[in-house]
Amino acid sequence: MARFTVSWLLLAALVGASAAAEGPAWLEVTGPPELVFPRDHGAHPAHRTEWWYVTGLLDGDDGKRYGFQVTFFRQGMAPGDAPAGESKLRARQIAAAHIAVAEIDAGRFHHAERLRRWAGGLAGAATDDLKVWLEDWSMRRRPDGRITVDARDPAAAIGLDLELRPTRPLVLHGLDGYSRKGADPGNASAYLSWTRLAVGGRIEVAGASVTVTGTAWFDHEWGTSQLGAGVVGWDWFSLRLADGRDLMVYRLRRADGSADPYSSGTLVGPDGGTTRLDRDDVDLAPLEWWTSPATGGRYPIRWRLRVPAHAIDLEVKALLPSAELDGRATTGVVYWEGPVEASGTTGGEGYAELTGYAGTLEGRF
Repeated sequence: MARFTVSWLLLAALVGASAAAEGPAWLEVTGPPELVFPRDHGAHPAHRTEWWYVTGLLDGDDGKRYGFQVTFFRQGMAPGDAPAGESKLRARQIAAAHIAVAEIDAGRFHHAERLRRWAGGLAGAATDDLKVWLEDWSMRRRPDGRITVDARDPAAAIGLDLELRPTRPLVLHGLDGYSRKGADPGNASAYLSWTRLAVGGRIEVAGASVTVTGTAWFDHEWGTSQLGAGVVGWDWFSLRLADGRDLMVYRLRRADGSADPYSSGTLVGPDGGTTRLDRDDVDLAPLEWWTSPATGGRYPIRWRLRVPAHAIDLEVKALLPSAELDGRATTGVVYWEGPVEASGTTGGEGYAELTGYAGTLEGRF
């Protein structure tokens, strides 16, 4: 789902450049992308915005349950190649990254963030395969298809040293990867996911190193001009259901709380086959709320989620209500991202992301 809004003033101050660009324009996603792999696991710098996103649930050898998130964002500041004579220190691309560990049993949430320019080797991404880094944080795809994540933040006392192996085929959301989010054909992104990855490795939290195993969800999305007018935020769910299906739903939320017509989703069968879901296929109703003492954002933390045509009727509940990530120092956005569990017609687990509850995103993305 669309996940990245940049604080333009912050970035402009950092790199000494305006977001307004001269010369060539950014490339928009206006139809199904012509995908070639492994190339399209890599970066697409002709588009303004891109992210690689992993969330998952882990069982530790200490008998405890954890959630984790790692995200790398790329934001273009100026399209096209640098003109002759331009300083190599002037950033035409910016990288941000977030990592988080949820101690589900203890009810504690830890996160860290970074922001760097792509100049001088501080951050970057390959264009021929998945290889993205920000200083010593990295996410890479190996030739055998496994993905490695390596990121530590001493100040937050968290770290991730994980290997992820896709166990289902890559999913193309929307129309063959064309995920439309507004009335203009360019209000769209290319959106791909591995919905189930086997995870192994170690995490660090609060001074302890824990061996973990679990399951994760991977998103890769890129585009230029995504959200349509009137959208203030979104509610996004990635659920691995106990009956073998996987469910992705995003509700683009308008100011009155209603779902924008371009809200959508994907139901993935046990064999990897997909069914596209439109706004009217999904009914999502908040049942309980949590208010952040830090920002005042009021977030739903329990929902009824129904997909009647596919016999899905779930109660989805946050496993850690306080999973708010204050990203104002990097992406300019405060959002909620945390592990959830589902019960009802089937069980399940996954993650939810909630934006626009601690300040509207309208006109910012």
